[in-house]
Amino acid sequence: MFSIVFFIFGCYTTSKSLKNNVERLSYDELSNSFVSCTGYGNISSIGSYKGNLTFSFMSQNDSSFFQFQDFLGRKVLLMWLTPNSANAWNILENKRYDFNLIKDYFPLLSVVEPINITKFLWGIESIYNAEDFIVINEESNNLTITFEKSSQNEELINKAVFKDLTNRQEVAIILKSRLHSDDYIDLEKIWKLMLI
Repeated sequence: MFSIVFFIFGCYTTSKSLKNNVERLSYDELSNSFVSCTGYGNISSIGSYKGNLTFSFMSQNDSSFFQFQDFLGRKVLLMWLTPNSANAWNILENKRYDFNLIKDYFPLLSVVEPINITKFLWGIESIYNAEDFIVINEESNNLTITFEKSSQNEELINKAVFKDLTNRQEVAIILKSRLHSDDYIDLEKIWKLMLI
């Protein structure tokens, strides 16, 4: 289960539409117009890592906090992303991971920076060039990341799909709810409370 989550972040149709009250803005414009962004979604994977996890997220400025749940609704993983780092706690195994350890297990995190995951949560598409994938010694035509909208009525993207043709792996992250808000969230305090 832990491997699925980190593989997904190494790389990224809903029946409910997103709550959108924002126009198509850049990440800087969104983060200047709103203080925080919260929501929930689903991660699904096919290939060598198969499974589904649900997650909830809180994001403020350039940092994000995730709580992942298994199919029974148990919290299985907590993750905190800052612009250039990631920390995680596998609750079931009581193991903690820093960004370097996560990148060792999943080299694709060398391509997808944590800030790009935060931008996706806010509804902004990150741009990847073919040269990005050379960092991990993969052919760019074997690795793709696409960003989509669940419907044409959506203003912001809410789906990211990572495909690794070499390993026959596909991972999709779908945001089922997103709410931009003026509410302040102390992510560092939440992370510290979770680690007690």
